[in-house]
Amino acid sequence: MLVPRGEWWTATFCVDPGPEMYCDVCTVPEWNANGTVLRMVDLDLDVVRPRGGEARIEDEDEFNAHRVRYGYPDSVIGEAQRTCERLMEAGRHGGDGVEPFASAYRYWLGLIG
Repeated sequence: MLVPRGEWWTATFCVDPGPEMYCDVCTVPEWNANGTVLRMVDLDLDVVRPRGGEARIEDEDEFNAHRVRYGYPDSVIGEAQRTCERLMEAGRHGGDGVEPFASAYRYWLGLIG
């Protein structure tokens, strides 16, 4: 799992039979002072790229229901949607050269799979 600093997402890259890429749109992940606890709020939107396929958005229905139910501020809704759009572009099949979605993760997967 990749937890980038200051971004509204996390990414998991999986070995077969899992999806090649699974990104959760969430609030900016924050580590506690000693780096042992990670906190974030999953905003339900996911960008998933199946092995050899094209990225797609999942759980938009949950996001829309929860944004009303929990009263997400407009700023959170906007950032979640912008992040989802950026992940869709970056996560195109093969990543179009955009790391970490293009190929960097393959080295690490090779160590375990």
